[in-house]
Amino acid sequence: MKKKVLITMTYMHIGGGERSLLGLLHSFDYTKYDIDLFLYSHEGEFMKQIPPQVNLLPEKHSYTVLCRSLDQLKSEKRYFWYILKYIAVIIAVIRYKISGKKVNEYGITQYIESLLVPFLPKINKKEYDIALSFMNYHSVIKDKVHAKVRCGWFHSDYSKLIGFIKKDTKAWNKMEYIINVSDDANQVFMKYHPQLPTHKCIVIENILSSNLIIQQAATPAKPILYNKNEINILTIGRYSKVKRFDRAIKAYIILRQKYSNIKWYIIGEGEEEKYINTLISNYNLENQFINLGKKENPYPYIKKCDIYVQPSDYEGKSVCVREAQILGKPVIITNYSTSASQIINGKDGLICDMSADAVANTISELIDNPKLRERLSNNCLESDYSNQSEINKLYQLIK
Repeated sequence: MKKKVLITMTYMHIGGGERSLLGLLHSFDYTKYDIDLFLYSHEGEFMKQIPPQVNLLPEKHSYTVLCRSLDQLKSEKRYFWYILKYIAVIIAVIRYKISGKKVNEYGITQYIESLLVPFLPKINKKEYDIALSFMNYHSVIKDKVHAKVRCGWFHSDYSKLIGFIKKDTKAWNKMEYIINVSDDANQVFMKYHPQLPTHKCIVIENILSSNLIIQQAATPAKPILYNKNEINILTIGRYSKVKRFDRAIKAYIILRQKYSNIKWYIIGEGEEEKYINTLISNYNLENQFINLGKKENPYPYIKKCDIYVQPSDYEGKSVCVREAQILGKPVIITNYSTSASQIINGKDGLICDMSADAVANTISELIDNPKLRERLSNNCLESDYSNQSEINKLYQLIK
């Protein structure tokens, strides 16, 4: 008899978490496992990439409130949810002020979850062998699902989120397992939750389909902007403060003092896009530092670039970096706390300090040393970054 698995997720917009979920869904043995996927909102460019073997559960309108902003709830005249969410935000802000911490989106999400989820209906009456909360609102599988084993999947560096630890610990205690995406991320998580039994905190790395990435990279990029006579740099990520696109812009300005034949392209979307575009405009870089916006298929752009750079303040384990390595790109990342779990410095990429000067100097090192670029690229191509065997860890949890 097939094992029954439920996976919950917010939506399927373009993002690293969503790509990681697709990698997981493409890795299951569907002869042995029935996979139900429950999305809080049926939206996003990746909806059509969900494998046909997956049973996509019907959308429940009430759950879409978890994906809506206050303005959206107000415009939709969903006043009960608007008031409840507004109260959650106010409480979180007050708690931050009392604690003396800077207001952080993660803590606000914690209070939104604790106030809204109790009013949501059960997902269904089915009993699952395992329920996986892939990203955010983990109490849904705790309170709204019948499952023998419940797992919350954590994709970030906990030390950077600045949430309310006691509130988190209470939720995690009711899970059988908490999954982190790297050993470093797991160590950080356990440091902040020492009261949790260590056997609860496990590592399952992002599972990626190398064949799918290579296949999609072979399709033409539209528009084709790269010039063979230039050094083409690429960065992909959500346009948010932690991804530090402003650091990339400053690094580019430094590089332009030495090189006239470089261009830097960025792909993504998010709340910081207007700010990033303003910076680009203020420095008159519209034709040199180019915002391509969101791309459902970024792989042709990765395949054609000369250097891939991730200038973030923190990452759990960047899916975009792994995808660049799969496509054999020389990669540069900043020295965030989990960087060592992402790259072997000098072998399949370079790690630099977290400053515009350091990013610029490391890019310069690659530009001036084609043999180093070639060596990093070849080492990436000879490595297996798909982590297909990680699915076996999940199978063990189900058993």
